[in-house]
Amino acid sequence: MSTLIPCTPFINILVKVKPGSTAGTYKVETAPAIPCITEPDTVINYQIFDSGSNNIVFTGMKVLPVDNGQLSAATVSVSGKQLTFSDANTSPMTLNITLNFKDEAGVEFMHDPEVQNEPE
Repeated sequence: MSTLIPCTPFINILVKVKPGSTAGTYKVETAPAIPCITEPDTVINYQIFDSGSNNIVFTGMKVLPVDNGQLSAATVSVSGKQLTFSDANTSPMTLNITLNFKDEAGVEFMHDPEVQNEPE
């Protein structure tokens, strides 16, 4: 008799980037704003789905606390439109993430969402 292995949990977070009120600034929104991770070894994928006429890409991410033992290193897709990492989700905690972006003119900016770990 074989045992079924459960599918890897996956959460896709949509990212909308719009120009800010002053030139060279941007307003970033994520949906969900604060994902609640409840399953172990969850893959988290941030995906730029709307940047208007601007060519915005991810350049990487940082996380606090740095030595959290929860998140893997992030990878950015070839197109730059997706940033993916895994979350061990073994400890209840709030992780502060800094998403790094760049526009077509080379202007770099960031957004700082959170990820809430709530292991079941």
